[in-house]
Amino acid sequence: MTSNALTELAYWHGQPQTTGKYRQSHEDFQVIEQLEVGADEPGEHQWLWVYKNGANTNFVARQLADFAGVSERQVSYSGLKDRHAETWQWFSVQLPGQELLDWSQLEHPEFRVERAVRQTKKLKQGYHSGNTFVLRVRDVSDMAQLRERWQQVVELGVPNYFGEQRFGHDGQNLAKARAWLTGELSRKQVRKWSRQQQGMLLSTARSYLFNNIVSARIAADRMKPEQGDFMILSGSRSFFQIDALDEELLTRWRTGDILLSAPLAGSWPEPRSSHLTDFEFALLQEDAELVAGLKAQRVDLARRAILLKPAAASMEELDERNAELRFTLPTGSFATSLLRELLNTDATT
Repeated sequence: MTSNALTELAYWHGQPQTTGKYRQSHEDFQVIEQLEVGADEPGEHQWLWVYKNGANTNFVARQLADFAGVSERQVSYSGLKDRHAETWQWFSVQLPGQELLDWSQLEHPEFRVERAVRQTKKLKQGYHSGNTFVLRVRDVSDMAQLRERWQQVVELGVPNYFGEQRFGHDGQNLAKARAWLTGELSRKQVRKWSRQQQGMLLSTARSYLFNNIVSARIAADRMKPEQGDFMILSGSRSFFQIDALDEELLTRWRTGDILLSAPLAGSWPEPRSSHLTDFEFALLQEDAELVAGLKAQRVDLARRAILLKPAAASMEELDERNAELRFTLPTGSFATSLLRELLNTDATT
């Protein structure tokens, strides 16, 4: 598997038969960041609620910095949002000693500032709790079949795969990450990259390995807790290893209090068995050079839930051929991973 395209990974509910189109325009794919922000208060950070359409997050950050007359390093955001969508998200700009700027004067065809407040702290990466999606699915081949599949997805969840956008166009980010981490690129070439670029490529490599492990576990029909598995506490990054597989633990898993997990590859302290199952370790060894490269960059092993369940989920049939889906996903999850379990992706790409 070279590109790690979503179509190459195992399906949790079997490949869907319903066809349709889900990104015919930016307006068909709406993303609203979930982050509660209080009223205006004295502080050196100006927080901005920004609507964008056709612009990526980094581009907007540069425009905000230019308008404020500061370095782009003084602009922060919680997460990247899709360029090919209508999105709403928060930015913060550090402007010590300044009154709130008149952000309404910043005019651009691809974005606008809809709200501005001062806050005492800067906005940090991953600060939002999740994203709400409003997606229109068009030209649905079988609406009844889509609704049945939707109910299955809402009830049982979908594989928590990293979406194709993580790997770049035609897998270019993954190819670059592999060349770097396996030593094909010289240190001189790598030094030209910013810390942000390097961080993105490290995430790409870990995402690829995670997707492979989840896919292999689904293909092996090992989607229930097993002795030695590592479980994540719902809503946190804390995890523990199963010492005793008893009814109490299975009840916590069934109710969603704890979740099956797979590793985000990196360094682990010995003994290995306290951090990886035999199944996971064997799969990582299949790409040992990539794992060794992550270790060399001092990336620590972490955990991510194997399955993803949408919250506040609803489906509205607009007519016999078109539907609107609404749901919320936690930070770091991909709507495209949900859609691939819902629609025949070969027909909707």
